[in-house]
Amino acid sequence: MRWSTALVLVVLSATSLGCGEREEGSVPEAAPMALPDTSASNDTLLMPEFPEPRRGQIVASGAGAYELDATWTGRAAACEDPPVMEILGERPGIGVLVLLQLPGDNRATSYPVTIVEQGAPEPPASQIAVQALEGTGGRAFQGWEGTVEISGLDSRVSGRFAVTLRETSTNDLQKYAGVFQGILIEPLPEEQCRQIKEALTALDSTAADSAQ
Repeated sequence: MRWSTALVLVVLSATSLGCGEREEGSVPEAAPMALPDTSASNDTLLMPEFPEPRRGQIVASGAGAYELDATWTGRAAACEDPPVMEILGERPGIGVLVLLQLPGDNRATSYPVTIVEQGAPEPPASQIAVQALEGTGGRAFQGWEGTVEISGLDSRVSGRFAVTLRETSTNDLQKYAGVFQGILIEPLPEEQCRQIKEALTALDSTAADSAQ
């Protein structure tokens, strides 16, 4: 899988996520952004317990209709302009991307999951995307609500997340809990930072137009 952070910022709530293995399967078109079903069946869906952390890895457990349990070798990368960080796990068949809008200081803090349709999020904020390929098709999930907690952040990042995911073509909900520990942070390439900045500017412009 090959992810584009700028693409996730703009498209999480609309279409498929950037995946380098699209020839093996495609993600169905997204359902319109609407409040997912919150019937009693979803209300009883409990958040799974946090998995045991493993240094250098992302470990996640899900509860719901889809099999999303996975362990990845974690990667992290950051820009200072704009101040964002991505924490990424990918392997054949499934990938996860945690995107953080970083505040100016006190970055080891809680990052509420924010729906990007609302415009460029005010930091601290997070978005989460999960993509799973299954047979000749695939599914894309966005973080609908929840929190990413960063417990350590210097040259490495550690933390955990507990989120409700929305399956983008059906609006089905899935609970997802994960941990990541001691993942080395590298700088994002300048071109990717530029693309993210442009994506955030576009979100701000769209939100301003909608408010008029």
